Amino acid sequence: MKRRELVNSACPIDRSLSEVGDTWTLQILRDAMHGVTRFTDFSKRIGVASNILSARLQKLVAVGILEIHESELGNSHQYVLTEKGRDFHTVLSALRQWGQKYLFEDDEPMTQVVDARTGQPPRLLSVVAEDGRELTPEDLLVVQARAADPIESAVPIDTPRHRKA
Repeated sequence: MKRRELVNSACPIDRSLSEVGDTWTLQILRDAMHGVTRFTDFSKRIGVASNILSARLQKLVAVGILEIHESELGNSHQYVLTEKGRDFHTVLSALRQWGQKYLFEDDEPMTQVVDARTGQPPRLLSVVAEDGRELTPEDLLVVQARAADPIESAVPIDTPRHRKA
């Protein structure tokens, strides 16, 4: 069965998955966030075949998440996060926090991140309303409007939860 094309979907999650929705790409982005820039270093850290790594890096460059910079030595190049790539930091942080909460036993070793200045772990991420309330999935309504239109012109989409209401 052929996977449906996500790149033209009206759903931002689908479109995001079309750019970064595989294991190797997420591992590349994780390592890029931690300062890895060279092909050989990505390869060593991730353990992915060279052809797969090359394809993923090329795609990340093509979609504007990474850009290629010549190395100071002039004999190779580096893959550097763009603003679009750096903005993915919050997504990876949310995935890390979810994994820490649900995927490890108390006695298992686990990598963690801390604030470099204070040594403290970051505050847990959450979805917060304009008025400061923490929002759950039940608090959210899927609507549709053109990206450039004000949210007030959005139209609710018929979803299972919406039909029950």
